[in-house]
Amino acid sequence: MEIQHLDGHIVKVQRDKVTWPGARLRKKDEGMPSLENNNKKGMLIVTFDVEFPKTELSDEQKAQIISILQQQEIKPKAYNGL
Repeated sequence: MEIQHLDGHIVKVQRDKVTWPGARLRKKDEGMPSLENNNKKGMLIVTFDVEFPKTELSDEQKAQIISILQQQEIKPKAYNGL
């Protein structure tokens, strides 16, 4: 995925793990410039907002997801948003 930085350049973001709501990714030297040294930049923190389907999935869609994730069954867990 690519995101546009505040200064206009493109930052490539890649995540190789399952991305949960609220997951954070740090990009070194992509953050705001230092007050003391404009050539030095801080850490850019990207927080992921994962959007889930608004409607119930069909049995076929569930089977496809299970196949993709290679899981035997879906075990729902509560998520408190933190």
